[in-house]
Amino acid sequence: MHAAHNSTPLTYLESTWDNRTYVRKLQRLGDKAMSTEVQKFNSPTLRISNIVCGRRNLAGTRVEYLIDPRGDEELGYEIPEKIVLKRWKLRSDSKRTFGGIRLSPNVWRSIHMALGHDYSATFKMDAEEIDFLYSVVAKELKSRRYPSMTGAKVVKLMTAIGREAFIALMKRHNDPAREGNYGTPDLLLWAEAKGSGSIYSRFVEVKKPEEPLSKDQISELSFLNDELNCKARCLRLKETKSAVHVRAA
Repeated sequence: MHAAHNSTPLTYLESTWDNRTYVRKLQRLGDKAMSTEVQKFNSPTLRISNIVCGRRNLAGTRVEYLIDPRGDEELGYEIPEKIVLKRWKLRSDSKRTFGGIRLSPNVWRSIHMALGHDYSATFKMDAEEIDFLYSVVAKELKSRRYPSMTGAKVVKLMTAIGREAFIALMKRHNDPAREGNYGTPDLLLWAEAKGSGSIYSRFVEVKKPEEPLSKDQISELSFLNDELNCKARCLRLKETKSAVHVRAA
């Protein structure tokens, strides 16, 4: 990252007061510092390409790229998080099916507001009960700009990460002392074995080529990996002007 990048606007997650000094420092130090921060979060492999091309600028700092890493326009354009999610879902395996969801910065607070503070009881709820409880607090969720989630998605999320990780994340993100902290990765991806139904999951923070991880995001990735033994990583996109040979990240 060069000096010209100092004026790069901060993203939503990077704009909280606690993160501003940290992120500005990374932007001043450049590519070397950013690479050092990201290096510890570059695994496990997702076996999908991180190559993007056909950049189109949207409002603010948002961008979109062609979904196909080879530059085929047939699949259209998407924002970075959706590109990674779609490429993951398009993976082909005779033994597994691939799925995932985007995660809001307030996903754990949303679940707390809708389903209550007894997280062990929440983990046992079915999709129908969750849908009903979300409908009860729909207006309050909207007033706080918390996401509304379907019961099916909440059940899949809980199944994918397991009871202990779910309860730990609910406690962490609903601790009043951490009210101004975010850092939740952009995506939760999973692969489910056909027949047995066994499942493994990956938390993924998606970054544009020159976008640094925020202090909260580094803290969250470390917590997921080191404290919860979940698989969590940063996937940095590599931008090209034209299609190139595709390698998996």
